[in-house]
Amino acid sequence: MAPQPEAPSREERRTRALAGRLAEFSARAGHDLLGPINQASSLVALFIHRQKSRPDGTADAAEANTLLGFLESSAARMQDVLAGVKPFLKVAAAEPGLEPVNLNNALSAAMLKLDDAIRQSGTEVVREGELPAVSANGAQMTTLFEILIGNAIKFRATGETPRVRILANRSGEDWNVAVVDNGIGIDAEYRDAVFLPFRRLYGKEYPGVGMGLSTAKLIVELLGGEIRIQPAADFGGMRGTAVVFSIPG
Repeated sequence: MAPQPEAPSREERRTRALAGRLAEFSARAGHDLLGPINQASSLVALFIHRQKSRPDGTADAAEANTLLGFLESSAARMQDVLAGVKPFLKVAAAEPGLEPVNLNNALSAAMLKLDDAIRQSGTEVVREGELPAVSANGAQMTTLFEILIGNAIKFRATGETPRVRILANRSGEDWNVAVVDNGIGIDAEYRDAVFLPFRRLYGKEYPGVGMGLSTAKLIVELLGGEIRIQPAADFGGMRGTAVVFSIPG
């Protein structure tokens, strides 16, 4: 019988995950990062061309004001994109050191950061049982919970009190942690695509640049784990989404 190949080490899995996620990022970043800059450049070039064509050489005040409005919009869009990209790049650049992390503490820290959004939306966040301690990066686990709960708040269902449940169970050597909401849900055909960088499933209906779940995926995979989307019904919900991440205990 041929010997079984050795399972990749945690460091090998980390290296593969980082390479894969950065490849996805670089393949999709050009349009979103350069789009606002290219738009602004084109508008300025068009404005200059038109002004040079004016016989008296004077600028058209109305057109200039319109241009300034477009430039401000492009600048704001660029700032939003950079703000969305920053957490992803921070995770990618972090040192690989791990430490014992109590996920109850990471969850509490994330909820403090989201306090305004939780209160303003009236969201109920419930931890169902104690969460485990794992070998991870504490700040990144806080970021992970912040992303997942923040998404649940953002994509809440109209006319319904937003509810988020966090629960964990042991599966072999791994811990499965589920963040379950009662929001608008994600159709089955999009449950892989939403983890791609800059993937905005609902277009202009909701703010953001589509980097949240990509960052969450990077955090989990750097720990040698996996993350996936399941229907909330798998956890007793009537509607909504469950984001489940599995990481070594």
